[in-house]
Amino acid sequence: MRGVADKSPLMVWITEADGYCIYMNQNWYDFTGQAPHAAEGDGWTLALHKDDRQPALEAFLSATERRSTYHTEYRLCRHDQEFRWVVAIGHPYFTPDGKLGGYVGSDASAEGLAVSRHKADSVLTPREREVVQWVAQGKTSHEASIIIGISSRTVEQHVQAAMVKLGATNRVQLAVEAAKRGEIEI
Repeated sequence: MRGVADKSPLMVWITEADGYCIYMNQNWYDFTGQAPHAAEGDGWTLALHKDDRQPALEAFLSATERRSTYHTEYRLCRHDQEFRWVVAIGHPYFTPDGKLGGYVGSDASAEGLAVSRHKADSVLTPREREVVQWVAQGKTSHEASIIIGISSRTVEQHVQAAMVKLGATNRVQLAVEAAKRGEIEI
């Protein structure tokens, strides 16, 4: 799995249940310039802007307490010592007995993300934009279906249609691509 994660265009990470980072893919180290394995444990926080460290940690710890999706933005120091905004999204994974195993997630550079919600040349339908907006906020298909008032299956069909239209292969990439193209706000 880690070999596949190293091929991802995103910065992929894995934590244990207590939030201890056990893996960062090569893109993290390429982006930040940190030495290999330096981001493990809480070493990843050293690459965050000092003003963003505590809020990012609090958001993560809050998500672990709720056993819910982690979603935040922070400034990350690049290898050239310049800070860039990134969007971080992590999903909990569970052991076979239902206990929180940890989180798997990714960071994506938010540089240049458009925020125009109703772009005239939109490729997504209004419903697809609505569904993708909830996905970008970390909602599952089931959660989005309750909020919007449609079936989980219909939500998933909108997600799949939007992924095809935007060339995304997963929900994180879908959210990033939709934001880049001005389809949604993040």
